Formats: sequence, structure tokens, C-alpha cells
Amino acid sequence: MPINIVAFADVHGTQYVNLLISSLRRVDVSNVDVIVMAGDVVDKGRVEHMNIVLSILQRFFPHIYTKPIIIAVFGNEEYMNTETKYYSMYPRIIWLNNNYKIVELNNSKICFIGSRGVLKKPTLWQQRNIKGIEDFYAKNLELIVKMIEFCKQNSYYTILITHYASSYLTIRGEDPSIYPYLGYPIIESVDSKPNLAIHGHAHNSSVTEAVVDGVNVFNVSIPAKKGVSTIII
Repeated sequence: MPINIVAFADVHGTQYVNLLISSLRRVDVSNVDVIVMAGDVVDKGRVEHMNIVLSILQRFFPHIYTKPIIIAVFGNEEYMNTETKYYSMYPRIIWLNNNYKIVELNNSKICFIGSRGVLKKPTLWQQRNIKGIEDFYAKNLELIVKMIEFCKQNSYYTILITHYASSYLTIRGEDPSIYPYLGYPIIESVDSKPNLAIHGHAHNSSVTEAVVDGVNVFNVSIPAKKGVSTIII
């Protein structure tokens, strides 16, 4: 039985809520099993923006949290060291922050791996303001690789969710000179690969879906996609 996913990133509080609403109107909401939020749901660290997005989702999905479940990762707008606020205020969301969750859906066990992701080059602001940011991204990459290996060794269908781009093929349309500041080619560079990868962050991408070394990669940034993404596995 197929598993139906609605995924999005980069709502940025109120900035792209109209795109969220208009695109959800075109979705068959009755069969959605999972909602994936791939970061930057809020803007400038304003945790309360989550209420806006969740209230919209509840209008379309009356049994939200049960069917569909919500799985989310943090983006750069959900500021570092504020994660506990999200955990306590929105405990019914499955938050993934450099960890994984095995979820049984439609008689299949799916390994969801979640992380902010990796930047090949930290932004200038990050270099100046976040001590040890290079080590942070190196650790993220190491953890992602280990989690993929674990899930694949245990024969789980494996979905990698990051905010930052996990492939450069799905950020085409952006200025190539800023690719290293938008993500890291995880899918291209790791030996053990997920079955599917979801990311956001690249607002100006003109290519939002690609098959990379056999992996289906989706850029679900709402401004790039002009709405939510629907994925069937």
C-alpha cells in the first residue's frame, strides 16, 4: 500500500502562508499519511509562527498528529539552542534533530532521519557569530552517514530529511557560486545512500526534483516549488 507524504519548507512565518493554503487546496488530503516540515517554518526565530502554520494544517487535516503524523526538522530560522521550546510547545510533532525515528506506516517500517543538514561552507555571518561552526557541520555529516548506514543495514526504507540541500542537483537555478552556502552534496558523496531525500532552503531553485545515484531527491522549499510537494512511496 503506498505511503503519501506532503512536504514543505521555508514558509517563513507569514511570508508564504498564502502559497501553503492555495497549494493544500489542490491536495487530496484524505489519503495523506505524513506531513514533513523541512525547516524555516518560522521566521527570525519567532517560535509562535508555528501556531499559524499548524492552524492552517488543522483546517485541512482534522485528525492531524494521528493521520497524518507530522515529522519536522529545524532550519536556520529556528535558531540554534531554542530547540527545547519547540519540543515543549509542540510535543505531538516528531522532531528530528540529528536522530532518527522508525515509524510503521501502512504495514511498512520507515526510517526517518532528520537533521538541519550540512553547509559545505558556513555563511560569513555563521563564521563570525557561531563558534565552532565548521566542527558542527562536520559532526552533522558524520552522524547522518552513521544513521543512514544503520537504517540501511537493518533493511528499512530510509528517508533523509534536512533543511540544507543534500544534493546540488536540486538547487540548480541558484547562482552556482553560492552552492556551498546552500548545502552539501551528501547524496553524491556517501557510500550508503537513503532511498529518498527531502530538503528545503534553496528558494530560487528551478529544479526541485532529481534522481541522484538512484536516490529520489526533493527540494520542498515552498517559494521554489510554488506550494507544497506531494511524494508517494
